Order: sequence, then C-alpha cells, then structure tokens
Amino acid sequence: MSYQSLYRRYRPSRFSEVRGQEHLVSALRNAVTEDRLGHAYLFSGPRGTGKTSTARILAKVLNCQNPEAGEPCCVCDSCLSIDAGTSFDVHELDAASNNGVDSIRDLISSASLATPGRYKVYILDEVHMLSTAASNALLKTLEEPPSHVIFVLATTDPQKVLPTIRSRTQHFEVHLLSAADLEGLVDYVVADAGLELSPEGRSYVLRVGAGSARDTLSALDRVVAAGGIPDSEDAVDELVEALCERDTGRALIAVEGALSRGRNPRVLGEALIARLRDVFLASVGADLSRLTDTDRDRAVEQGRRLSAAGATRALEALGEAFVGIQDALDPRIPLEVALVRLTRDDADVSLSSLADRISRLERDGVVVSTDAATKAPGPARPKALPPPIADDTDDEQVDSSPMPAAGSRPADVAREELRRRTGGEEPIRPSRAAARPPTRPARPGRPGAATAPSAAPSPAAVPAPEPATGLVAEPIGEPVAEPVADLTPEPIVEVAPSAPAAPAPTGGSMPALIDLTSNWSDTLLPSLPQRSRARFSGGHWVDVVDGVAVFGLPNEPHAVRCEECRSEVESALAAHFGAPVPIRLVVDGSAPDPSAPRSVAAARRAATDQNPVDESIDLDDLRNARGASSAGADRIAAVFPGAELVDEN
Repeated sequence: MSYQSLYRRYRPSRFSEVRGQEHLVSALRNAVTEDRLGHAYLFSGPRGTGKTSTARILAKVLNCQNPEAGEPCCVCDSCLSIDAGTSFDVHELDAASNNGVDSIRDLISSASLATPGRYKVYILDEVHMLSTAASNALLKTLEEPPSHVIFVLATTDPQKVLPTIRSRTQHFEVHLLSAADLEGLVDYVVADAGLELSPEGRSYVLRVGAGSARDTLSALDRVVAAGGIPDSEDAVDELVEALCERDTGRALIAVEGALSRGRNPRVLGEALIARLRDVFLASVGADLSRLTDTDRDRAVEQGRRLSAAGATRALEALGEAFVGIQDALDPRIPLEVALVRLTRDDADVSLSSLADRISRLERDGVVVSTDAATKAPGPARPKALPPPIADDTDDEQVDSSPMPAAGSRPADVAREELRRRTGGEEPIRPSRAAARPPTRPARPGRPGAATAPSAAPSPAAVPAPEPATGLVAEPIGEPVAEPVADLTPEPIVEVAPSAPAAPAPTGGSMPALIDLTSNWSDTLLPSLPQRSRARFSGGHWVDVVDGVAVFGLPNEPHAVRCEECRSEVESALAAHFGAPVPIRLVVDGSAPDPSAPRSVAAARRAATDQNPVDESIDLDDLRNARGASSAGADRIAAVFPGAELVDEN
C-alpha cells in the first residue's frame, strides 16, 4: 500500500481514541449503551477537531456485531467495511459539492430502503453549504425519518445552518484541543511511526496546529518531509519582534524576505494577526493553555513589551489594511504601510497612537503632565504687579480683591476688570496705531512722584460697591508677573474717556429719587440682563415712598411683563447702593410710551444695542393702552390731511 498521510493513518476508530472532546464522547457512548439514540445530531466546531471521525465511530458502534460498553469492536465485517468506506450502512455526502435540491431528493428517496445493518447512518459534512431549497427539502425527512435512519450533520459555521434544521437535531459543539492533548498526540505518533523530530520542530508543529489535531499531524508530515522547520516561520517571529522594538527597518526586511521565498502577503498578514492575538491575550492575562510552555512564555514576554494597548492598535491597523488588500495594485503596500505606522510615532498621529505612546511613557516611568509648571521657564520677570493707578479721587484705594490666577494674561485681567467696572459693557478699543503719550507727569500734591510710562487716559471714576482694583490700566512696556512661558506679546487694553456719572451713596441706606434717576440710564440700566433691560427701558422713576421705590410704566401690559423681572432689578439696585431697594410698579401716564417717536439720543442708544428688543414678549398677550386708539387716529389725520375715518373699530 502506498504512503498514507499521518492524519488519515491515525484517525481515531473508537470513542476512547478521540482526544479533547470528552463531553461529546460520553454523551454518545451513554446514548448507545442505554438505547436512547436521537434521530438526528449536529456536530459543529473548528476544522480538524473530530466531527466527522466521531460520526463514523457512532455509525460503527450502531452496526457493530460485538459492541463492548458502547465501543465498536473494530474487527467484525461491519466495522472493517465502514473503515474501508465500502459499507452500505453508512452514506457520506459532501454538502459543499452536493448542495443542490436534486442531491437531497435522491438522499430522501433512498432513505426508506433497507440495508444489511441495523441502522442506516447519513453523514452530511459542511451542511451549512446546502442551498435554501435543499435545506427546506430536507426538513420533513429530518424531522420524522424512518425508524432505522439516523442523520449526523457536521459544520464549521453553525450560524449559517437554518434554524429550522438546528431545532430538529441534538446540537453538540466541539472545541479546539489543548496543548497538552496535542503534545500527547504528537508524542504518540512520533513513537509509533518511528519518526525523528527535534524539540524546535515539535514546538513548531504544536504552534502551527493551533488546537486542530488534523493541522498538527499535517504540520508534522511537512516537518518530517522537509527535515526541519520551514524558513518562512522566522518572518512572523521577526515581525512581532520588530513591533515590540519599534524597528521599522527590521519589519520591512522581514516582509521582503518572506515574499522573496514565495509567501503571500495576505497569508503572512494572517499569520502575524494570529500571533499578535496570542500576544494580546497574554498581555491581559487570558488563558493560553492551548500553547506550549515555550510559546506561552514568549507570548507573555512580548505582551509585556508591546502592552495591551499596543497589541490592540496593531490588530486594528492590520485588520484595516487587509480590508483593501484585495483592491490594492500591489498587495504588499497595505501590509508595509501598516507596519510603518505601527513602528514610527511620527507616521501615525491618531488618538490610538497617541494613547499608546502615553502608555509606553508611563510604563517606562516618565511622568506625563499637561500642567503649565512643567513647561520650560521663560525669561525672568518681576514678581509683583505694578502699583495701582488711582482715578481722579484724592486718595488712592488699595485693592483688596484676590490676585489673578497664575497663568492669566495681563490683557485678559485688565479687560475683565474693566468689564466689571463698566457694568458688563465691552470697553471701546481704539486703533492700535493711535498715538500714545510717551510719559505721564507727576500727580500734583504728591511730592516725590516720579514720571512713569503712561497708558491710555483712564476713565472717570465709576461707583462700585467694593474697593477699586489696581488693574485699571497697565503701564506700556512694563512686564507683569506671568509664570507660564508664553512670550507672545499681548495687546494693551485702552479705554476712551466717557462722561462722568453721579456718585452713588455709600452709607448703605435707601437711595433718594435723585440718586435713582441720576444712576439709572448710564449705570444701572446697562448692567441689567438683556430681558430686564429691554422691559424696564420704557419707564422711569416716579418717587420713593416709605422705603419703596416707585417705578412708572406706560400701560398695564407693560407693567405685567416688567413684574416678571422685578427681582433682577431689585438685586442690581441692592448691589449698587449697598442696601435693599424694593420696587413697586405703577401705571403712570407720564411715562414714555414705547410706541411714541423716540428722541435722537434714544434712537442712537437703540442703534448701539443699549436697549435691545425683548424677543420673549408674546404679541398675543399685549392689549391696547388706554386712550391710544384715538391718539393714533389723530396723529394719522394730522399726517394725512383730508383723511376720513371709515370704521372706528
């Protein structure tokens, strides 16, 4: 007889010879012993794990003339004919090549015919390859076969099998063999066949087998025939080491060497992904019992150097590269580009690459921080702020507010202070080309006051409830303490002089009517929120009676809308005058009517957004003010002489 492959020569012939599938073997042996056989079975799992071999053993024991404890004798005529493939009791159908409905119809028509044995066993391999019509044709017979017929279906993709077929079978899942089971199988075959195998070749065979008994014995055949390990396996090891060491040249040389020996780029990439998966599992502490001790130790060491983040990024990059490898003009390009991005930090600026770089720095003990204190220090700068510049008052007031936070820019600090002083208004910013006074003369009445660089003219004093801060203006050219190394020149904030406002009372008592009126238009009203400012701009202060400020409005609907914002105005008044100022809203005919023509000053304020329109007012809620209709008709008649009122309504 000619030479027979090792995986065919050492195919298991008894249940006891099946390795790594104890759950399946025990269930079938008990079913045979107790005579509780099912009419259909479905075996699913990876290739080379014993699905078809187990189905043949089941057919042998069912027709064996001398079964022993659920095992076939393997010496009777029925067992020998099944091993030789000449038995009329066992019918194997490759569903991958016989997937049409005609093949299934022939199978169904012959199922009812009698055979020499007790059972007729149909083995359908790769049953997921059956067409939809063939699967549907099999359903009825599979559900209620003749009493002497048993179906055994085998597949590597059970999810592709119709759910109606799976529900009519007893489904058993087989799994990959562990490294210990494969080691025992290889040692037994080497000893029984008298083969010579080096320790390196043994590790290679177990690694290539990857849990499949058939793949392991096929690899053993190749190693024995070649007399050693193929050189192409070194390329995968070189690529993984290049990724761990981040050596781009080493990775590209390994790819070129493998391709020059006839290795397909996609096959090489698939082998690399399989190895990286082991490295990733080792980095997260997963179970690697299917690997040998040598391969497991190597995967753990490579996982420590590459880290889980690096292995994940490598798997993602290679997976994305293989998506377009079929359409690439040169299949090597996607693989090489992915390897370059994985080994060079400057070739990939994605978030996953940056996260991987940070994790490597932290693993190496480098402290990664974005705090400004870690930046390189800039030139030495003064430690203190310049002395405060007082306004047109007699005595300067020292600022008691907290110092600005470290890292704040001088222009931002000054701008924020000016905004607070002017009630939220943005200061006027003149052109940067405007002329600036070179110096500022000494203040009269203060002996010894030296001249200093002058800023823009300071605005007039504006009343505030707290002491003025010393950041009104910044001397031009004088640096301010700033801990961050930011050497970009900042713009100087300059404010044009404005008309002085009347000072607010500082005694903390109820303000008089004159105080309310003088501070209302220029100071209090601009500081209100937009909604309150829009509604209260149409009224005026009437009187102060019994500690209550009376505010007059033109009509009742306007007063109702202002009542919704009364608390905001009271808060602004209390903050400005230093004492609670309750408000009572009244309808006063002398108050300006929003529908009346505005003065030039009012129109100018509206044009500069001093009094924005309240867009939250619902027009349906408004009602005509008293006496407005006749006044409006009179105005129209005055504008259009000779006009006649047709309908008063």
